[in-house]
Amino acid sequence: MSKPISSQLLASLRPSKSFRNNKPNSAITSVDFDDGGRWAIASCEDETLQLYDCKQGKHSKTLYSKKYGVHLARFTHHSTNVVYASTKEDDTIRYLSLHDNLYVRYFKGHKKKVNCLEVSPLNDQFLSSSWDNTVRLWDLRSSHCHGLLNIPSPSLTTFDPAGIIFAVANHPLESSICLYDLRNYDKEPFSTFRLPPGAGHGQIADWTKIEFSNDGKLILIGTRGDSHYILDSFTGELKIRLYGHAPTMSNTPTSGDVCFTPDGGYVLAGSADKSVMVWDLHASTRDGALAPQHILDTYNCGVPRVLQFSPKNHLLVSADKEVVSVSSISLTIRAFGCQSRRDGHNIYIMIVLQLQISSDRDILTLYIEA
Repeated sequence: MSKPISSQLLASLRPSKSFRNNKPNSAITSVDFDDGGRWAIASCEDETLQLYDCKQGKHSKTLYSKKYGVHLARFTHHSTNVVYASTKEDDTIRYLSLHDNLYVRYFKGHKKKVNCLEVSPLNDQFLSSSWDNTVRLWDLRSSHCHGLLNIPSPSLTTFDPAGIIFAVANHPLESSICLYDLRNYDKEPFSTFRLPPGAGHGQIADWTKIEFSNDGKLILIGTRGDSHYILDSFTGELKIRLYGHAPTMSNTPTSGDVCFTPDGGYVLAGSADKSVMVWDLHASTRDGALAPQHILDTYNCGVPRVLQFSPKNHLLVSADKEVVSVSSISLTIRAFGCQSRRDGHNIYIMIVLQLQISSDRDILTLYIEA
């Protein structure tokens, strides 16, 4: 990144472009960036993968997975390859080359739908968890499962930034987070944390996401309710309860509507009022609770039910399905003007290009610094 992320920078984020490349009435269920931040891939309910060029600010291509469906598409460490979960036919994970639209390998073993898929930040290993109450460890170079955990209920999983530890979040049965050493996958967790009942604010809603901050010190737990949680990754202490947003209440499983910024200093989350909340984790809390420092307007680009921050650029992507009326829209592109910090003059002109305004829309929105 050209400059550090700051509160002022995040407050200046504005929608830059909105794309509508999937079919009406089909939601976007996940978004992921490649390691360099150049490419973004979206999984859609209409059984398509949509590839976006973030540098050029344009849609690159559509790939189809009509026979198997698609969810949780994740880049490998090569920007031309992804792995993704199937949503029909079987529960196989597929390794796809985006360049020639051919499958490289299949990963079979799950007996029910995969609900979480994460690629190691270190190498070609990846983790998957499923509604079959298992977590599996894979390697892109082999079709065989390299490790298997049987757990009490469906869980979420993620790697730490170093790629040597992984976490398994189990909710609602236990509300626990278990940390495992990847080198001893088949051993008991070396640490287990439990979020206390209520965590200071009523009953804990279902968990939707677990993520480490990039410095490895914090764990983010995203939920379907009106609170998200920040834990100390070493002690398991509940450090902050994030509140102030309206739950997005998506009935479609997604990759999550909350995320850290790359520096780990801020958390962003979608809200049902079509805004994005920004919390400064360095700010003072009241009884362990923290209200948003900034509220970003999406300019009616829809409820941000999927949210992801680029690992390399000051770029935020949100995705949504919003029913506005019964008519349909084929494409919406918006570019918003901004002001120079030095002299206040416009540095480019507001441009709005629209084909039909009221619509059933599935929207992927890019936010850039104004």
